[in-house]
Parts: sequence; C-alpha cells; structure tokens
Amino acid sequence: MALKQFPVITRFLSVSLALLITLESVACPWGDDEETLRLAVFKSVTPAMEKFSPFFYSEHYLNEYEIKDIQDRKRNCSEWNERLGGTVNEDDIYEIQYRTKPENFQAAYVEGTLKQTFTGNSFIKALLKPRNKPLLEYFAFAKEMEYEGNPQDSRWESWDDTEPTSYWERPQDTTGMDLKKLLPIEKRLSECKDSFLQQRYAFMLIRYGNSENVKKLYERYFADEHVKSVAKGWALLFYAYMTEDKAEQNYWLSKCFDLCNEKVIAVAQYYNRDVQQQTLKLAKNDHERSVITTLYAMRNPGPVFEQIKEVNRLDPGSGYVNLLISREVNKFEDWLFAVQMEGNSPDVYTDMWDEQDTYTEIRKKNYRKDMAYLHRFREYLINVYGKTPTGGNHDYLASAIAHLSFMADFTTDGYKYASAISVNAPEAVLAQKYIELALIALKQKDITKDATKQELYVALNALDKLSANDEKYLKSLYTLLRLMAAAYNKKGDMATASLLFNSGQAYKGSSDWYEYPSKDRYGYSHVAYLDQYATLKDVNNLISLIDKKDKSPFENFICRGNIADRACYLNFKGTLAYREGKLEESYEAFAQVPDSAAYKMLPYGYEPGADSINPFYPRVLNYAINTEDLGHGFTKKGFVKEMLRLKAKTDADSYLKLGHAYYNTGYLGSAWFMCAYYQGNEYWQVDYGSLAKDKLKYGNGNYANLTTASNYYLKAYKAAKNNEQRALAALMLHVCERSFDYTSDFSWLDKKIYKSNNWVQQFYGEYSKTKVFNRYNCPELELYLK
Repeated sequence: MALKQFPVITRFLSVSLALLITLESVACPWGDDEETLRLAVFKSVTPAMEKFSPFFYSEHYLNEYEIKDIQDRKRNCSEWNERLGGTVNEDDIYEIQYRTKPENFQAAYVEGTLKQTFTGNSFIKALLKPRNKPLLEYFAFAKEMEYEGNPQDSRWESWDDTEPTSYWERPQDTTGMDLKKLLPIEKRLSECKDSFLQQRYAFMLIRYGNSENVKKLYERYFADEHVKSVAKGWALLFYAYMTEDKAEQNYWLSKCFDLCNEKVIAVAQYYNRDVQQQTLKLAKNDHERSVITTLYAMRNPGPVFEQIKEVNRLDPGSGYVNLLISREVNKFEDWLFAVQMEGNSPDVYTDMWDEQDTYTEIRKKNYRKDMAYLHRFREYLINVYGKTPTGGNHDYLASAIAHLSFMADFTTDGYKYASAISVNAPEAVLAQKYIELALIALKQKDITKDATKQELYVALNALDKLSANDEKYLKSLYTLLRLMAAAYNKKGDMATASLLFNSGQAYKGSSDWYEYPSKDRYGYSHVAYLDQYATLKDVNNLISLIDKKDKSPFENFICRGNIADRACYLNFKGTLAYREGKLEESYEAFAQVPDSAAYKMLPYGYEPGADSINPFYPRVLNYAINTEDLGHGFTKKGFVKEMLRLKAKTDADSYLKLGHAYYNTGYLGSAWFMCAYYQGNEYWQVDYGSLAKDKLKYGNGNYANLTTASNYYLKAYKAAKNNEQRALAALMLHVCERSFDYTSDFSWLDKKIYKSNNWVQQFYGEYSKTKVFNRYNCPELELYLK
C-alpha cells in the first residue's frame, strides 16, 4: 500500500512468495567454494608421493600452488656439504641458502662482516677458508642474482604465449637485471676446472643469461648421464623450454618432472597433452613411458583406469601409480559421498537446475555408473595387492582397498584390509587406518554405545594431533566428522549430530580469515544444523549434554570450542516452539534467556530497530502512521506472554491483535524472526541445505501463507460488535488473501495484476464511512475495485 497522500503509485510490488523464499540471497557475496565443501577423507600418502602434492585431486586446477617439498633443497645442501669435505652442518647450509635474505648476505659480504653477522654458522666458516674462495665468490654471485633476478621479473615465468618467437628477450622481462654482469661469469666458467662450480655457474647462465646459449650450456655440462647434480633437473626445465618441437619438449619436461621436485608445477603447466602419442614414441624405457603416461593422466578429472593399469605395468609400486590411485579414490569420494549422504546430513544446496527432478535422475544415473566403476577398480586393486610384497606399498594399497570397500558397503572387507596395515606403515597410511576403522565402526557397530564412541574418539584425536603439524589432515577431519554427523542423524540423535557437524566446520579449511562455527557465542552457525533437523526434544538433549559435568572423551571432543552460550540454544528452542504453535513451551524457553543475551539475538537478519517494533500492529499498515510511534522495548518473552493472555479471550479486539501478531510473525511481518533466522535463503544454506520447503510449513503454513492470521481475522470479523472492528478485519483479510502483492521488491515484473475480492469490496462499500476506512484507504487499494 502506498502513502495515502501520493496521487499515483510509483512502484509496483508483486512476486510469488514461494520464489522469494526459495531464491538464494546474494546479500553476502562470499562463501565456501566447491573445494572447501568437497568431502574427501582419503589422504593416504607414501613418501614417494610427497613431491606430487600439487596434483592430489582437487576441484582447483592445482591442489596447492606452492612447492612445499624441500627434497631438492636438501639435495643441494648435501652436495655443498660433500664439496666442502662433509664437515659442515647441513642445517647451517640450509639456513644461509634458503632462509637468509639475499640483501643481508650481500651487505655482510661486501662489508667483510660475514663471520660476525653469521656467528657460529659452520657453512660460513667453511666458505671463509682461503682454499674455498672460489666457492664463496660463486655463492655471493648466486645471492646477488637471487636479489636482482627475482622470478617475478624473469622471462622464464612470463607464460606469455601470445608472442611465442620473441618473448624471451622482451624488455619488461629483463627489467632490473644488467646482463653485462654475466660476462665475467662466462669467463669464470670457461676457466673453471671444478665440476661442482661448472654445473652451478652453467645453471646460473641458463637461468639468467641469453636464451640462445641455453641448449649448448646444458649439453656441455649436464647432458652426460653420469651427471647427478640437483642442478641438472633445474637446468633441464629451461632446456625443455627452448625445444621447439612440442613432442620433444614434452619428453624433456617429463625427464625434468622425474628428476626434481621444485619444478613439477612448471612442468605440468607447460606439458602439451595434444601430442601425447608422439611423446610416448620418444621414451627410451618403461620408466620414462610411465612418467609420460602419468603426466597425461593426472590432469584428467574423469576416470583414468586404463592409464593406471598401464603405469602399474610399466613401473609397479612407484609413486606415479600411487598418485593416480589416490586421485581415483578421491574422485569416487567426490562422485559418491554427497549422494550417499542425501537425506541424512546437509548436502550442498544448488539452484543450478530448473528441473530438480531432472537433476535428481541424472545424479541417480551417474551414481549407478560410478558405483559399477568403483567395483571394477576395487577388484583390480585387490588383484594387485595380492601380488605386491609386504611393505610400504602393500600397506598403501590396503588403505585404498579398505576405503573403496567402505564406499561400496563391503564393511567386512574394509575391516580386513584396514586391519592388515602394519604398524611400520608411513604416517599418512597409519592415519588412514584410524579413519577406516572409525568409518567401519559407524556402519557395523551401535554408535549409541560408549565403547563405539570411544573408538571414534581415538581416530578423531589422532587426526587432530596430526593436523596440528600438517594441514592435509584437515580435510580428513572435516569429512570424517560430517560422515559421523550423518550417521547420528540417521539414528535420530540430532544433538550429537549437530555438534559433530559443527566440529567438522572448524576443520573445513586452513584459512583463518573467518571463523566457523562463529566464535560469536550467539551466532546462527551454532544452531543452523538444528534449524534444519531438530525437534524440541533434540534441543533439550543438546542442552543436557552441554550441562553434563562428567563428559566422556568423545563428548568433550565434539563440545570443545564448539559451544554457544546456553541462551543461544534456549532462544532457538523458543523459536522452534513458537513456529510449532506451542506458546507455553516457547514462553518457558524465552523466559530463561537473560535480557542482555536476548538483546544480542534480536534478531538475526537485517530488521532495523527490532526492539522498537509493535508486533500487534500489522507492518503492512505502517504507511498510515508515524513508525516512531510503534512502540519500544519489544522482547520475545513479553510478546509471547501477551499472546498467551490474548488466547484466553474471545472478543473481537483480542482476535484482531492475535491476527496482527500472526501477520507480523509471517514472512512479510515486522517480527518474522519469531519463526525464522533469515527471511529467505542466506549463504549459510549452501552448507545446511535450502530451508525453503521447511519455511512453507512454519506455523502450520502461517509464515508463508498467513493461514493462522487469516483465521483470527475471520474470528474477529464474526465476533465484531461494530463496523470499525469489521472494517479492520475485512481490510486485513484482503491483505492476507493478496499477501503476495505486498512484498518488498517486485520491480522485475512487467505488470502487477490487481484482482478484486469480497473483502476489499466490503471495505469500500459497507465500511467506507468508518474511521478505519478514512485512515487506511489509499490509491493502491482502489485499483482492486477496477
């Protein structure tokens, strides 16, 4: 309704309420991405796989964008120590090589204060010996180039494919670096007889010098098969860059991928999958073919069963085959877990499909296809396992088979293979053993029993300790806790399920730019899971668990750092009871909430001045009064108390006030937060699933369709003693019947349809002489008469 004094209506406000509360809000632009939400508990890793961590399966192009593996650096330090006679502490070498800023080293070198600046460092002591002067000169030059030849300014990392023939020497790529200073280095190299220094000077010239010299420098100092220096792999990357034939370039990139750890991301980015068959023809042995096949397969997000079989045939038990197996198991998790959990735990909400039936059918079809593939892949791994000698890879395969067995619901096999993992297995494989045994307990044992909860706690506690030093276990904890939440949800224990779910949210990712669940002890995230699933009994059980003094280790774990203020749960209980029409229980819960806490939770959402509303005056009629006069000091406790008082009466004015109360606690009212924490869908519901369908049922349909409000207005109309009461009842019955017309924003609709009804006809007919009519009639209402 428009302000009465406006001669025309300037804005039409009409849309379906069902659409409004189904569409996802974009009020908050940030949220979790697909990778953060992805369920993945399989993180079994052998030492040979560590260098491939950027390629572990992920929704992102790369799992990580930094090389965390430091084996190349350790090799470099070992080679320096060997050259210096094996008497230097390699930690001291690492400190100067990789932790000391180049400008700090340069300053001390130029000023002759290396000994004083790096007191006690055995590497510096060795370099300062007269016989090692050539080594010191090289190292000083390398540090200088580290400072001046920042990789961000280097032509090799430009990745500019728009100028394939000339971009090596572009001016912007050599900014800040004087290539003339490399001339004496070329002279030093030509005079040097020390193979250690030859290789390092040659690499520096390859890295920073003229591109036309790259191939001849590599062939002169690194091509010999007897050269084992770590610098060989580094130099090989640039040799590959300068190879014009794409298949041959791929071949040299694969050699680099195999030789060193620090260049694996660069290789993967440059590798050309279009010439795979031509590249394979250049391989000289089975190992080289396995590397080339892996490079091709590890960028494929779909099934790569045939490539896995081929790599395992060519290089059985290698880190390459394990990498591909790991990626495949993670794919199965990605394809199957969300479907398996549907209906038992919140799933990722999507509005990408207009036809949800089509979406559901496609998911079912893909599920059947993926499960059939899982069975074939699992049988293959069992066959390989039976032929693999006892040891590290035997344990790794057991962990993969155990997890596939869990997903295929072969719990007996899952227990068999998980139990077969030896105590000498790598740390990540042992961690996977904990996970598999916990998952099997979820399926095979009674999870309501204390003994089973203790088993689950052992796994959770072990993973929690591992995650403190290695972030890769965060995803495992997040997924395991969510699977546990699904299991307890299925058992009907929503109190435990909600705490498990929220515990998992804390491990969702390594980023600390937001807290989840919120450290705000009144934040909605603490009750969001309950909002989706809980009954009043569940809330009572949760409060009892929180109040429990002698919690078990399992209970302590899921409550640790995960509990809201008690008032937060009482507020939710009161809200839940109100939306179920249980006013006595609602009042009882709100009455236990301290005033200070009640104010902090009034409301969740965007309603301004919520403490100043008058819930017994319908918001839709605000245009006719000064909103500052609506009232002050609103509390949920006081509101429900007044409703209980009015419920005991049968006069028209009481019915009208109750009608106003239920109107205001509907979607369009000023006190909508009595039923819901958000009017529509917010970003929280990406995690917790859309509540749109549930909201349609709040208050026996009153939240969405004003059913209870209409009922009380009709009672008021029938019980009215005068036309003033009848006029207001008729007006509000019209509003309830045409409630979709009075929403906040319908500007996207082309035309609003004004459909008349009996109530508006009466308002403008029988009751046109009333004070109510004089106060509330407006041009917009008149349009319903035409």
